[in-house]
Amino acid sequence: MKFQTDSNLDKIENLLKGKKYPEALKKLNSIDTASMSDEALAYYHLLLCEIKLNMGHYEIEKELNIAVAYYRNSSDNKRYAKAKYLQGWLMSLRGNFLSAKELLLESYLNYKRYNEFGWMARVLNRLALVQFQTGSIDDAVSNLVKCIDIYIQLKNIETATTIRRNLASVYFMSGALRNSISTYKELESKSKSHNDVAQYQYYLTYSMATALQGNIKAALSLIAKTTRHPDDYKREKAQYYEYLGWIYNLDEQYQKAAETLKTGVELSLKIAPESALISQSKRLLADAYFGLGKFDLAEKTVGEALIVAEKINERVEIAACYRVFARVEHQRGDKEKALELYKKAMEIFAVIQSRYELAVTRYLAAESDCYDNGERDAMLYLARAYFESEDVHKYVEKIDKVLASRPKIKINRNPNYNDCPVFIATDPKMEKVVDMAEHIARSDMTVLLTGPTGSGKDQLAKFIHYCSGRKGRFVTVNSAAIPDSMIESELFGFRKGAFTGAERDNQGLMTEADGGTFYLNEIADATPEFQAKLLEVIENKTIRPLGGGIRRKIDIRIIAATNHDLEARMREGKFRPDLFHRLNVIPIELPGLCDRLADIPALARHFLSGRLTIAKRGEQRNKFDELCHILANRVWDGNIRELKGYIDRLYLLADGDIGRMSEMARNGHPTEREMLLKTLQETNWNRLKAARILGVSEGTIRNHIKKFDLEEHLDS
Repeated sequence: MKFQTDSNLDKIENLLKGKKYPEALKKLNSIDTASMSDEALAYYHLLLCEIKLNMGHYEIEKELNIAVAYYRNSSDNKRYAKAKYLQGWLMSLRGNFLSAKELLLESYLNYKRYNEFGWMARVLNRLALVQFQTGSIDDAVSNLVKCIDIYIQLKNIETATTIRRNLASVYFMSGALRNSISTYKELESKSKSHNDVAQYQYYLTYSMATALQGNIKAALSLIAKTTRHPDDYKREKAQYYEYLGWIYNLDEQYQKAAETLKTGVELSLKIAPESALISQSKRLLADAYFGLGKFDLAEKTVGEALIVAEKINERVEIAACYRVFARVEHQRGDKEKALELYKKAMEIFAVIQSRYELAVTRYLAAESDCYDNGERDAMLYLARAYFESEDVHKYVEKIDKVLASRPKIKINRNPNYNDCPVFIATDPKMEKVVDMAEHIARSDMTVLLTGPTGSGKDQLAKFIHYCSGRKGRFVTVNSAAIPDSMIESELFGFRKGAFTGAERDNQGLMTEADGGTFYLNEIADATPEFQAKLLEVIENKTIRPLGGGIRRKIDIRIIAATNHDLEARMREGKFRPDLFHRLNVIPIELPGLCDRLADIPALARHFLSGRLTIAKRGEQRNKFDELCHILANRVWDGNIRELKGYIDRLYLLADGDIGRMSEMARNGHPTEREMLLKTLQETNWNRLKAARILGVSEGTIRNHIKKFDLEEHLDS
């Protein structure tokens, strides 16, 4: 009997592999479980859970727990890995993404131990969806690419194509529209080889990516191709009405959108009344009602959408619901409430990296009169930068029209600067960076500067402060340099007698920056204690000196900078996610020098200014151009800082002769040793003077004398 049961279960597993789920469920239900062994019963429940999940039935927790409990204590690690996979799948459907991620990773590692490549790929595909939901877009893309590679190695080209569609969908949902459309176009020739459901999904998502980019005509043509398929694809049919209504909304055909979306909601209620289908369809219907001026109906409908979205933790829809509420409240004149809702929506979209929705929300929030001019322009400019990068021309034109109707930005010279901080930008990439810096400078929003060491983050921070018009000081703090025991006293100050040695009041660094800019360098290296204190200041806008009893308001604009990947630090548990998202309100990435080679002539001219004049034409200019050409063909790992040091060494060794500088650069000179020796000789081996000339510490000079074995030259 046991042999017969096992044989039947194996046959059912083969039906599962062939995706014949109804037939597999029917055969499974015909088996008598009363006389089964514990092992067979665990196998039975494992198959039952897999079948039901594939059929969209999610009430399987009891059966799944039986299977997991058995296989946890058995030697059958492969089935234990499958049980963990199914648990992770179920948790993801319920919106518990953190647990889902842990379960799926455990499943993947078990399968990897046995080189079960097919299952490894399957788990990676599911894990990528979870990572997308939690905002780890890069990890999701990376795992899908690994998944595709595995299926190609297994010569399973059909499944590899399916995963490429998933990759295109992740691009689409994260707002990487150009990548999404490019991937869909590559798959277009293979769409006819898809099964019917896959082909249906292909045209649905392809049409939406096209619509978001603004090509409504092409989107309608693509979604129309789904009508060739049978009507018994109920879930896909509901999604068809949802996406078609969405397209009509984008085209501002709100009446058509409302009628279409109501049909989609009716179908969705019959299929899955508590699913993303319902939350998104109802939220889009609320958007349509708002477009029609039916604000009460919009509020009622989006409220219903939010209940479902919160129940399944569909964060993109939760944020989108907040956006609808914000628009309704603004329409009613409650600007304060609208502002709060817009902020909540933008914060969620930023956390989950939903770039399209974040840009749309920024545009709508900026179009309202909830913000002051500085923040309004900053949000418009950030939204424009995204829309331009993804070829969403409709929104670019809208924003340009708004910006053109306003007075041009006038830089309010900061009284604490005699001159504007020099920031060289002739390369198009850097011109965009500087343009953004000027536009966002007048807002109080936090800025996160990223880029390799020596790329100019410090100088750009000073430039933003200069353009902001803020009357307070620019105060720099090395985030890694303050010991935990001194954080409060250094940042917030202290009162006389607060601790041993506190003989007088000290105002602290943040008070020094009051009314100005607080620049946090090396933020990635901040200790957990420093991060916690900083987050508290950002959230409360107040500080309390050590030994003081009263908190006081503080007006500082925070700019943070790092050359590390803060998101990677966050995933590793080394940086607080809540602080990251507070700092990353306006992200500006500075490219390395290798990506802005057009700036090298201007940088070289700047570094040589005051020491020699570069003629506009003639032999000297030709030699300077030759020098710049040589410099542009070198690798600058240290970026601008390294380039400056190299030009300084050339100038010193060549005695300011531009021709000799060019010749030495061509031959790979000067070396650090030559430069140090020359400087020491010119200063009679005065280490302090040499350090000042070379822009390093006296300790560095002493270390390099030993490094290059120059001690014997001290008396020469």
